[in-house]
Amino acid sequence: MNELLIKMQELATRCQAILDAMRSPDVQEQRSTSHKTKVEYERQAQQLLQRARHVEGGLFAVVQSTRCVTTFRKRLVALEHFLCSQQEQLTRQLNAPAVQAAEILHLRFFLQLKHLQALQRLRQQGMTGERAKRRSKRQSLAGLPANWRIDLCKRAVGGRYLFSLIVLTLTGCRPSELVDGIDVWRGKDEVTGKLLIHFRIRGAKVKGSQGQPFRTISYDTNDPHPLTVVVNELLDTQPEPRVFVQLRSAVNLTVEIRRLARSLWPKHKQPITAYCFRHQFAADLKANGDDEAASRGLGHISAETRRAYGTASQASKGHRLRPLQIDAKRPVKPRRCGPCTKRRGEPKP
Repeated sequence: MNELLIKMQELATRCQAILDAMRSPDVQEQRSTSHKTKVEYERQAQQLLQRARHVEGGLFAVVQSTRCVTTFRKRLVALEHFLCSQQEQLTRQLNAPAVQAAEILHLRFFLQLKHLQALQRLRQQGMTGERAKRRSKRQSLAGLPANWRIDLCKRAVGGRYLFSLIVLTLTGCRPSELVDGIDVWRGKDEVTGKLLIHFRIRGAKVKGSQGQPFRTISYDTNDPHPLTVVVNELLDTQPEPRVFVQLRSAVNLTVEIRRLARSLWPKHKQPITAYCFRHQFAADLKANGDDEAASRGLGHISAETRRAYGTASQASKGHRLRPLQIDAKRPVKPRRCGPCTKRRGEPKP
């Protein structure tokens, strides 16, 4: 028993040394990771480990079995979080006053070391296979008519997702933010006295100093855009002055958007999803000339992030959205200046 205990302590030390050597900031900040994300990490890691039992090359081969860089990185982070949690659990069992089932615990430490060594090798070598060409959702906007959002909302009339699609269009919100719910109401601006339509969004992807916890996007009630007119009419029919728009499932929304888009543009090659609305919203705000407003409207705290979204050249003058105000809780950090920071299609600062 003492000899087995010494072996387990040696394995525990080797495991901990590997974790300490490669632990990423993502794992060091586990307190800021949501419970939902941790559950997803555990699910994905266990799935990878299960597959590794039946694949030649084990865990290394399973993690490498993708052409998508994002998927590869997500797998590494999921494994690191899971194995870190496993290490804490195994160490507690090892340090218990009476170590139960020592042989099983020894085997679990042995497997833990094997998995950590594979993870360390993956981090050192990176993705070794052929990488798929990255496709941004903003590429899906190419070839669509200038009024595609209006056409899609018209096709949704009579369905359960009409108001959600209109809110998606006018705010560029993330689908998950619609699941959390968005407040819509009319109110007078304290400075100008104008009657405005307000959309208040609870931000997703918010942790620590990242993201915008809340943002409010406001339109003039006299805005001639067809969808702001529809919102005014919808608010007139509601028994309460404040409407809470909420989805049950972001996945079902995307399924419905794809169905509607296929019926309208069957020859369009790229899939139309909820994030296409977000890219078009970003394109409109950039074309309006206020880059910082684009960052606030997208729920970003860093001006760098907006570069991944729609470009000003993708906005249509006749169908462009023009919010009157965009307020966010946190200030936007400016972009780093440099000769290569500007992308084609973005307006000049």
